[in-house]
Amino acid sequence: MRKLIIAFFTLIFSFSICFGSTFDNMIQALKKGEIEKAYYYQKRLSESEKKLLEILILLHQNRLLDAEFLSGKYVPCNVLYLPTKTYALVVDKVNEILYVLKEQEGIPVIVARFNCTTGKKPGDKLKEGDQRTPEGIYIPLYWRTHLPKIYGPGAYVLNYPNLIDKKILHRGGHGIWIHGMDTPSRPPHSTNGCIVLKNKDLRNLRKYIKPKETPVIIVDKLCREPLKTFISERNSLVDFIYKWKTAWENSPKNLQKYFSFYSHHFVTDKYNFNEWKKYKEKVTSRKKWVKIKISNLTISRDGRLLSFGRLYLISFDMKYRSNNYNWQGHKLLYATKEGGKWKILGEESF
Repeated sequence: MRKLIIAFFTLIFSFSICFGSTFDNMIQALKKGEIEKAYYYQKRLSESEKKLLEILILLHQNRLLDAEFLSGKYVPCNVLYLPTKTYALVVDKVNEILYVLKEQEGIPVIVARFNCTTGKKPGDKLKEGDQRTPEGIYIPLYWRTHLPKIYGPGAYVLNYPNLIDKKILHRGGHGIWIHGMDTPSRPPHSTNGCIVLKNKDLRNLRKYIKPKETPVIIVDKLCREPLKTFISERNSLVDFIYKWKTAWENSPKNLQKYFSFYSHHFVTDKYNFNEWKKYKEKVTSRKKWVKIKISNLTISRDGRLLSFGRLYLISFDMKYRSNNYNWQGHKLLYATKEGGKWKILGEESF
């Protein structure tokens, strides 16, 4: 803490020398105890000076991670791509903080945070009753009310176990919710696996959540990485999804190209890879043309490094048209890298 305070005042001094004028006048007024004058100068800081002042305040509050994000050196990397006016939730289990993120100028930023309570035991959920909060990427299916008082004003029901939990990881358990409480507070790490917030915070959180759309990324700790690395990975995944779209549209002419986007370990609720291939060969044989429209694209990154690699959820609204079938809904693609190439590991729809 002592080192942090020394660094804080060193930065103030160095910034006042560098910027002079308004920033320097504000610092000098503060040193003299002239608070009203300092307030006057603070209101007239340039945007770059305001940003530096915010970084200093974050450092003083021991919020180093937020200071690094604000400085642009690092960015949160569990959320790669979000549509306008769409939010994502990241639950940091170690620190028991629920972050709300949105995209600003192509970069995810933290716009709100709420203290929360997670499972009694650390680590990823493996089976029913192990009192762990699962890690992964989930979707709130709906808002549920008229529950026992222990749940507070209501609960968002998450789609745990998701397709990958069931078909690839063989994880057990059910009933993982984001809900309120019937007491003013709860001890840290005291749930049976759910994510619990104070009732007032849960009510505030609701404005950020769209059922069946908002990604909820539950991680051990919030991910951060250099901006350049983040942009490279994001662009690579966006390029992949639109190439997949084009391959599907061209599948009546070249079905094998479309299949090349899928892992041999691919699963759906009904099929494994070979079963799915046979099904696709059958339905595509009757296709003359296919047109697909993608909107509200969201890309999220799992916090775990699993046996098959890192997992990503690509979700979007889709309109499918062909000569003999039309469909409209929300599509979820679970992607990973195999041999340095993106592959689809799982696919489902809402």
